[in-house]
Amino acid sequence: MKKGNAGGKQLRVLSLLPGASDIVRALDAVKLLVGRTHECDWPELQSLPACTSNKLGDMPPAEVDQAMGACSSAMPTLGWAGATPALLEMGLSPYRTDLDLLARLKPDVILTQMQGLGPELSPDHYLAALEALLGYRPAVVQLDALELQGVWKDMRAVAEGLRLGSKGADTIKGLQARLAAASAAARGRQHPRVVVVQWSDPLFAAGGWVPQLVEMAGARDMLGKVEEAVTFTPQQLADAKPDVVAFALCGFSLADSQQLAQQAMQQLVATGGGAVAAALEHARIIVTDGLHVFSRPGPWLVQSLEVLVEALHGEAQGYGHEGRLWAPLEGRGRGAATAAVT
Repeated sequence: MKKGNAGGKQLRVLSLLPGASDIVRALDAVKLLVGRTHECDWPELQSLPACTSNKLGDMPPAEVDQAMGACSSAMPTLGWAGATPALLEMGLSPYRTDLDLLARLKPDVILTQMQGLGPELSPDHYLAALEALLGYRPAVVQLDALELQGVWKDMRAVAEGLRLGSKGADTIKGLQARLAAASAAARGRQHPRVVVVQWSDPLFAAGGWVPQLVEMAGARDMLGKVEEAVTFTPQQLADAKPDVVAFALCGFSLADSQQLAQQAMQQLVATGGGAVAAALEHARIIVTDGLHVFSRPGPWLVQSLEVLVEALHGEAQGYGHEGRLWAPLEGRGRGAATAAVT
């Protein structure tokens, strides 16, 4: 097995997740990166080769959901068949991975999120395939957080994988302090009923760390569950009687999310009838930048909480994120959405 940093050599680190690159940047270790994903958008990373591409193309949300399900179902077959290139290309990250480029970069450490893991596959399926491709087995740090504590655990794992000593703990402490400060800005105010929509077709309420952030923002998440994104029906949305509906559509820009949210609102009213129409009429509708807000566990969660505080309690704290990371749904106006039960 190849040892990174052997003989004092600088580690060669490949990030196959935007969130992982965010963490490396927060750890002040960008100089270690030799490759990135096509979605890593920090200016200082643009000179690095992009080792991934979008494996699904431009599809409507319903088709993306179906395609992702098909990809996950196919992973065990690839593993059983020993189809090393296909398993790595489609399963080593959420994107298609350029294996020729990966091999040329010769990474000592790969930061990733292995797709398709379950009872049929183990990390060793991917690690054995990597070793066959590279001729050595690199260190792989798999980011798999499902809630906030998992985010801090992943950040510590990245810092340890990059051999950065106490820098990981120091960085986490700083991020947690910023989260606490944003949460304090919402303290003592009303507690709006909130529904966070992570996907519009089919309808999913955001899970993972999002319900925790909603609580930290002084609100009540009416449909979301920590760790797990869950489907919901138009009637369940009406029954939740939300004061605020936040379309946080994972992977879509603010502009694209505006269009998808408009379509989702029309579909909700068309299929849900009068009860849904009444619930939405009395709710404030906001849209977030799904490329950054909520979707990238790590440093971006600070701005994600600030977005919530600013959107839900604008009178309490303005962070300057409106229009850049979030906006009211076009055509709806700002409204008075904080008539919540305390």
